[in-house]
Amino acid sequence: MNGNPAPATPGPAAPRQGQALPASRRRSPVGYWAAFGLACLILQGVVYARWIIGGDAHAHSARGYSIPHAMKVTTHIGQGTAGLLFLALTAVVWRECRTQGRITFKAAVFTGFCFSFWSNPYVSQFHYAAGNNRYDLNVETWGPYLPGWRGDTPAVESFLMEMAYPVMLLWLVVALTLARLFGHRRPNWGRGRLFAATTLAMLVCEPVLTHLYQRLGGFAYPRALPGHLTLFEGRWYQLPVTSTLAVVGFFIVPLLAMVLYARPGHEVHLFRGCELLPRRLRPWSRLLAGAGLMNACTLGFQITMALVSLVSHPIDLPGWLDRPAR
Repeated sequence: MNGNPAPATPGPAAPRQGQALPASRRRSPVGYWAAFGLACLILQGVVYARWIIGGDAHAHSARGYSIPHAMKVTTHIGQGTAGLLFLALTAVVWRECRTQGRITFKAAVFTGFCFSFWSNPYVSQFHYAAGNNRYDLNVETWGPYLPGWRGDTPAVESFLMEMAYPVMLLWLVVALTLARLFGHRRPNWGRGRLFAATTLAMLVCEPVLTHLYQRLGGFAYPRALPGHLTLFEGRWYQLPVTSTLAVVGFFIVPLLAMVLYARPGHEVHLFRGCELLPRRLRPWSRLLAGAGLMNACTLGFQITMALVSLVSHPIDLPGWLDRPAR
């Protein structure tokens, strides 16, 4: 259950160098996901280039807010923890790839996460729905350079907010570990029951992991849901239940399903058709497919949270988490 089953038998021979790929091979899942991933990489490159040329690629002014000393300390702890987790996850996926001799599912997902936070400003498309820590390392938002973005400025993008995306590979590692434990203790369970049990377990684990990241100064949800559907409602570290549902629904469920429902001896859905490509293209197609998948998941999450903000109400936030004043 490592998400990287090897093909049981070799498929049709890959085309020779200079030979065009048959249409059936270009239309394989890995081809679709890789094409979307490449499009997302090009788009974010354009966004960042415009952001830099526009003169906004700099830190926001540190004036206009205060922060308790204890939160300064936890913010630094959060920054260090996030950095160490990022390095640790990088080492894990690198070693996994070296051991298996190819780009693994976790490596593709991790790479995709690293190239998906560019669209984070879409969360605040309608309302200020994602509170960045202003004491954290931050820059002026690149939101105004995103296609169709209509959020308010000034706004910042912080290190801990954006680092939360690649660090979220840890959520997948936890899910796969739980699935492995359930499968070991209940060998008679089918894939459907194993998938359901793991998903339910992640609905319990996810708020704990996210809340811990929040309390280290990671970010805040500035808006609460009606009907008491927000944990710790009114506190700066409140957590709307829609956050947990969206994280599990977009970042765990599709990835877990790909691993659990991969046919024995075959690749996961994301990599299907990769074995038909020329050998030199396979690593790049896997990485691009990972970028495509995680950009799709991230956009789904952000659109959902932006729409949820339309039925929520704002709470008072401390200055270090509130949107900068004009």
